[in-house]
Amino acid sequence: MKIAAVAQPPSESNLRTLAQIGVEHQCFYDMAGMPLSFTGLKAAQEKAERCGLQLSVIEGGPPIDRIVLGKDGRDAQIEDYKRAIGNMGRLGIRTLCYNFMPQVTRDAMVIRTSFETPERGGALTSSFQLEGSNNERLTDEGVTTDEEMWDNLDYFLRAVIPAAETAGVNLAMHPDDPPLSPMWNLARIMRSVENYDRLFAMHPSPVNGLTFCQGCFAELGVDLAAMIRHFGDRIHFVHFRDVAGGLTDFRETFPDNGPTDMVDLMRVYKNIGYRGFIRVDHVPRLAIETESAEGYGLPGHIFAIGYLKGLMEPVFGRNGLGAFS
Repeated sequence: MKIAAVAQPPSESNLRTLAQIGVEHQCFYDMAGMPLSFTGLKAAQEKAERCGLQLSVIEGGPPIDRIVLGKDGRDAQIEDYKRAIGNMGRLGIRTLCYNFMPQVTRDAMVIRTSFETPERGGALTSSFQLEGSNNERLTDEGVTTDEEMWDNLDYFLRAVIPAAETAGVNLAMHPDDPPLSPMWNLARIMRSVENYDRLFAMHPSPVNGLTFCQGCFAELGVDLAAMIRHFGDRIHFVHFRDVAGGLTDFRETFPDNGPTDMVDLMRVYKNIGYRGFIRVDHVPRLAIETESAEGYGLPGHIFAIGYLKGLMEPVFGRNGLGAFS
């Protein structure tokens, strides 16, 4: 298992900082979308290499809003998606993390009710409380149903899976966050283990997999170790974070301050033979940070990456050979 880290913003100084703390791979993450042209993506790859990193994961992918809601213009977005996947394959970038959450506004995807909830030592973290969240609001999209969303997802995957197979790119579907439905009267289907099983049964291609976001599955209250074993080689990417609380009322924690036994999870990843990428996800904001990065402050990421490296080394070893299983 290898760490692929996010730098927000992806400035050369931030990328070099990741290399200096022992990270070797970059996860290019931008919810506005990835570079769609070959030259644009190659420039991002070369920037990473100048800073001592290998660009190994794309997260977010091209715009997908019209695809998700089955609106006019989705075929053009699908063609952009297929070209982007082809460009990834040409450049040797083999992992694409994406989601299928309705994107009416930025806040209608990953939904939180606060980014200033106290965590350890007064650090500020994000939280969600369903009660009082005005979840009954209507957007301009009105009301959508589960089966409409499944039809839209099937339409999308029928087109892009062949492109991903040809390019040698693994598709890693991220769960809904939080995994509740409906939210704002819009159905969200990647919200349960059973629905992921339906996804893989619908399109059994090996490139059709998931991003195992530890935080989202912890929000569901499932046994994380059992779920890693359940999904096995369908796991194409991992998000490393933890939460305290339950599905309708939770806060994000420092990775060493939540309820999850992270050492046990590292052992399970090793035992299933996972050799893909893992990245630190949302982190609390530290006192030294003057601006909110909504979970992506570099100081918090540096701490969490150090903690993750410390967890991984006894299990996987510096050369991938762990001390115990």
